[in-house]
Amino acid sequence: MTQPDPARIAGFDALLQLPGTADSAGLAIVEALSPVERDRAFNIAARRLAFQLLFEIDAGATPPDALEQRLARVEGLGPVLHERVLAMVRGSYDARAAADAEFVQLAPDWPTHRQPAVDRAILRLAHHELTLGQTPGAVVVNEAVELARHYSTEKSPSFVNALLDRVLKRLSGPAEAR
Repeated sequence: MTQPDPARIAGFDALLQLPGTADSAGLAIVEALSPVERDRAFNIAARRLAFQLLFEIDAGATPPDALEQRLARVEGLGPVLHERVLAMVRGSYDARAAADAEFVQLAPDWPTHRQPAVDRAILRLAHHELTLGQTPGAVVVNEAVELARHYSTEKSPSFVNALLDRVLKRLSGPAEAR
């Protein structure tokens, strides 16, 4: 049995929580992290927060023009992470049509309107990150699968992994070029 990853626990349960969702027990975990683990936990938390905001926008709970106000209420979100999360959400939201079009090509039986809203938000965020190319593709795919495992259905992690793996292969080019 594998040991729980403290950075992942902190990223999902303790750091950068939207109001009303914080787990105070997780804060002790954050204090015990090494600096490298803490950075990783904040990266995980930023991605999770961006996913949650994309989900809220898609559900109509948060209008896109209210992101600044919503982020202002996140405890512990400094200016650098604020801008990073905002850029991830806006970039993913603005590129949703391109992401959705690619996913329809990759899974014609599961167009975005048939996907669970959670999966749709995860896929759009990961697609945006993959196309930017600033984070290693394997990291983006792995984190998207973890979001699906944490927030979606039992079958969602494999669905998310399959689609994003195909996007990653397209972006990487032919095997000879790797």
